[in-house]
Amino acid sequence: MKRIESSEYFDAVLAYFTDHKEPACVYAFLLNTLWKDNYKLSNRMFYERVNALKPTENCFRFFTDNECILVLCSN
Repeated sequence: MKRIESSEYFDAVLAYFTDHKEPACVYAFLLNTLWKDNYKLSNRMFYERVNALKPTENCFRFFTDNECILVLCSN
């Protein structure tokens, strides 16, 4: 599981999430944003199929089936 702590990325995902609730779309938006900023990502992350998203007050958790693969938190 990868953990990213960034208020900037968290705020961007939160804004995107208000209009787009589909977990795969939110995940793709985050990956594209990270990629544009030259954030180091594993190739595996691009091939994961995210089918669940659990937002909390300060975090987004992305899941494939029952496995959490990415946690994005505001710092």
